[in-house]
Amino acid sequence: MKKKADSDTPQVAELDLAIPDMNDEDDEKRASALLKGIKGIQFVRILPRGAFIRYHPDTIAGDAIVAALHHAGLRASTFQDSKTGKTGRSSQ
Repeated sequence: MKKKADSDTPQVAELDLAIPDMNDEDDEKRASALLKGIKGIQFVRILPRGAFIRYHPDTIAGDAIVAALHHAGLRASTFQDSKTGKTGRSSQ
């Protein structure tokens, strides 16, 4: 059987977010539901005051993921983005 070329495989990037105002289980459930509903996000793991996300950068940008959380009232910021190499600062 012939293997597909690497160019046929969708690219996946990883995004670590700090979400300092995600204080309780309700906030975590809300953030998880929001993130899992965004087209292009492949995997979400909610962490204490943060999230780890695998996404398809050809479908959605990391900044758009952060913006969606901001729009929902959560103060999210990029801790690290594997696609761009961008890192942020955490005040915690």
